[in-house]
Amino acid sequence: MEFKYDSFEIWLNERPKWLQSAACFLIDNKRLPNEQEIDALARLCLSEALGKEAEYSNIKAGAIVQAAQRPILRINKIFNVIGVNAIKSGASLNFGDKNHLTIIYGANGTGKTSFSRLLKQMCGSKVTDDLSSNIYLEDIPPTSAQVEISSNGANQNICWEPQHGTLPLLRHIHIFDSKTAQIYMGKNEATYEPSRMRFISSLIIICDKVSNSLNQARNQQVCSLPTIPQHIQLTESISWFKSLKANTKVEEIEQKCVFSKELDDERINIESALSQKDIIGRLNTISQTKTTLERISNNINRLKNGLLEEKILNIINARVDADLKRNIANVEARNVFENSQIDGVGQEAWMSLWKYAKLFSEQHAYPNNSFPFVGEGSHCVLCQQELNTTGKERLSHFQLYVQGSLESEAKNSEKIRDNLIKDLPILPSEHDWIVQMNLLNISENDAKQYLAELKSRYEAIKQVSDIAIVPVFEWSSIETSLDSLVKEINTEEKTLLDLQQDGHRQKLENRLKELQTIQWLNQNKSAILNEKTRLIKVAEHDKAIKLTSTNLLTKKNNELAQLELDAGYQKRFEEELKKLGGNRLPVKPESKKQGKGKITFGLTLQGNNATIPAERILSEGETRIVALAAFLADITGSGQNSPFIFDDPISSLDQSFEERVVMRLAELAKDRQVIIFTHRLSLLSLIEAAVKTMKDKASEHGLPAPITANTETLRKLGNDAGIVAKLSLRDAKPAKAISRITGEFLPQLKKHFENGDADLYEREARQICSEFRILVEKCVESILLNDVLVRFRRDLQTKGRLSALTKIQSNDCNLIDDLMTRYSVYEHSQSDELPSPSPDLSQIELDAKMLSDWINEFSTRK
Repeated sequence: MEFKYDSFEIWLNERPKWLQSAACFLIDNKRLPNEQEIDALARLCLSEALGKEAEYSNIKAGAIVQAAQRPILRINKIFNVIGVNAIKSGASLNFGDKNHLTIIYGANGTGKTSFSRLLKQMCGSKVTDDLSSNIYLEDIPPTSAQVEISSNGANQNICWEPQHGTLPLLRHIHIFDSKTAQIYMGKNEATYEPSRMRFISSLIIICDKVSNSLNQARNQQVCSLPTIPQHIQLTESISWFKSLKANTKVEEIEQKCVFSKELDDERINIESALSQKDIIGRLNTISQTKTTLERISNNINRLKNGLLEEKILNIINARVDADLKRNIANVEARNVFENSQIDGVGQEAWMSLWKYAKLFSEQHAYPNNSFPFVGEGSHCVLCQQELNTTGKERLSHFQLYVQGSLESEAKNSEKIRDNLIKDLPILPSEHDWIVQMNLLNISENDAKQYLAELKSRYEAIKQVSDIAIVPVFEWSSIETSLDSLVKEINTEEKTLLDLQQDGHRQKLENRLKELQTIQWLNQNKSAILNEKTRLIKVAEHDKAIKLTSTNLLTKKNNELAQLELDAGYQKRFEEELKKLGGNRLPVKPESKKQGKGKITFGLTLQGNNATIPAERILSEGETRIVALAAFLADITGSGQNSPFIFDDPISSLDQSFEERVVMRLAELAKDRQVIIFTHRLSLLSLIEAAVKTMKDKASEHGLPAPITANTETLRKLGNDAGIVAKLSLRDAKPAKAISRITGEFLPQLKKHFENGDADLYEREARQICSEFRILVEKCVESILLNDVLVRFRRDLQTKGRLSALTKIQSNDCNLIDDLMTRYSVYEHSQSDELPSPSPDLSQIELDAKMLSDWINEFSTRK
């Protein structure tokens, strides 16, 4: 089929090229671009702004019309539900692949709300509820579920977890519940947008995101220029600096940032001249300061010279020598008299004798051996007797004693050591040291640290025997501070003397500021060049950002809103309110533009009290009807047959409103899937009646039933909810239902019993008993009373039915009474003191057969 450009497509192709490419992306992908794709569009927009060649796309004829079509969608079932409230792990809920209308029925606590909340999370409802895990489980599994959907007749399974958020294929499914109703009673942004409006709204979102991306890239071009010093703010060079633009030439920047040595020398001279006002007083102070600095310098030199490595090494060597001699003398002195047996040994005469004996031994007797010689075959040099072991030891000890003369040598060495230590310079007190260091502009903490290091070096000198262990003290920092201060004082003194001859202070001050400015520019030349590059990039991004303006898109969307949305919504609301029986309610929708094509709708009262909120005047039921009408008017305007989900749609409604709501839901089910969650039997009866009425009308014209309905019943067994009843008694005839119980369910139950699976047997048996109890109720309505009177059905149907009541006998009543009494314990809550007994298999089989026989007999009774 050949398409022609319509006015909307022509209008789109007149937009910037990058925006046309974004529109093509929406058409091709049917989704908004992700972060990486937004960045790609931003680069495309930047290329267009710079006039660069790039791969752009444009809208083809008929592309918008084709893209607006959505697939026919159904939810077939939710299955393998895990970690959702009290729903049994692995539970499933079938919505059918052909049913127009599905009712999920269950009492409170059976899991309806949990399934509804799960659907709201999957579909991205306006108001969602958090999903909790099963509090009865010790090991809580992560939340997950699977959903089977049908898209244009093709089934597919989708896995869902909370972090996935809204499933894209389900985002057009609409859910109505009490919280949604509350939204529609206040200001509410319309869910429905006509396809072209929705398309432009998406383009507006893309423009904003691309603009943000470009702005982020622009903001990354951070200005790295330093802050201008306050004292040079008004100079001529700073005025040039402040006027820096993207088109400023590099040559101009180079010229303005030249700061030669001649200019620097000029700056230094002027600063020196202008720094002092009381020149004479300052010169006197400088003289005193120089004297103080000289004294400090002498003290530092005294400490430095006194702790030189050479002097420290002399002290350590003297200590080692003294310690060695002292150790030798001490050891020998202890042993000398150990084996002496006569007096006088060690006296002066004995020492003289020993001296000559040593001289004789080393020169004549044993010239090649040290005295005393105590080797093999040795003799005493005095008595010439051969030395035995004792004699040898005695002579050795005597020699050691003689060495006791080393005592004087040890004392001499110790005296030398002590004199060297005494000559060490005396460290200043902490107070004096800190004062001196402060004069050198050294902080108190640093001064204390230096003194501590000096003391550590000083103490180590007195103790250690290895110079490598002595901590090193660096004088460079202190000397640098001293030299710098001395140089500064001398320079200042010369400058002040020169200034006494100069009378041009103001001229010099102005010239100094200009020189300081040029110096500052020179110091920051690379930053200025970088700033020029940054300004070029910023200008490029600014030009691209202008191409993301949404003004024309917003104007177009507002035009379409006025034409297609504003008036259309009001008309649909009035029609829906009328269908729901609320046309007498004095309520009307009111629209308000929010900018960028967005429109909100609120419901206000008609008449003089329009300023009063509608929900304050309307009853709860009327409020519910009005909210439902607003909801349907909102989402039916799309013309797309997306599924509807209703959670308890008739809450707070009277009988008349209930019937109108049910009929409207049945009408909606003709062209879309409708799912209803409810705990009201009255709603089930009304839906059955509505479906039957529509079927009967169709039959009168020889047409098939326009809709089919199916009911799924949820139950709770123990702590497990969300269990689908095996038998849907609302849909089944009693004869068919009892046949399934006896032919299908009871054989399975018997198998559990025989296998000894007590837990499974107990759970299944109680469920069968509960459903059997409901079946007995159904028999009262359908068999005994022949459907003359059905609970929650408004009308009594006597035609062709009433005469059948004459068949009722007292035995029938007794049978029903007996079964109702005995099986009520499995349907209704029981006291904790009297819990319901475990179901007896044989009794269930007997009662099921008895009811089956009764149904057959009563049905054939005349």
